[in-house]
Amino acid sequence: MADHAGDVGQGHGCTPAESRDGLLRLPLPPPRLRTRPWWFPVQELRDPLVFYLEAWLADSIFGPDRAIIPEMEWMNQVLLMVDKVNSGNFVEITIFGQPRVQNRVKSVLLSLASRHRQYRARAEKMKQLEEFLKARAAGLQTPQHAVA
Repeated sequence: MADHAGDVGQGHGCTPAESRDGLLRLPLPPPRLRTRPWWFPVQELRDPLVFYLEAWLADSIFGPDRAIIPEMEWMNQVLLMVDKVNSGNFVEITIFGQPRVQNRVKSVLLSLASRHRQYRARAEKMKQLEEFLKARAAGLQTPQHAVA
């Protein structure tokens, strides 16, 4: 089946050297370090505000690829860092900026988290209600025993 010895077990028809070269051409992931934007004062990097949220909430608020973060930073004149904590179930949110702005952004994020929790709870209740109604409708459609 395989024409070359390197093809056996590969499943994609290229030699190990070719696959390594292909991997080397892939773009590198973005670096972990960020440069400070020109509009952000360096003295506000001294005292960050840190809090934690569930990872699914962070995905709901910032998007799975964290695309909303730059817009939130610019609108609020803060820097945000969202990092997964070792367990993966939580994220650490670090806010750099003036203390009153840090507190306002934290309040907004916690408010959004609360709203997403409510939406999820409501969705779960609706799903349970649908299942209950389907089970009840199926129970009513079964033939009843005749009473003599």
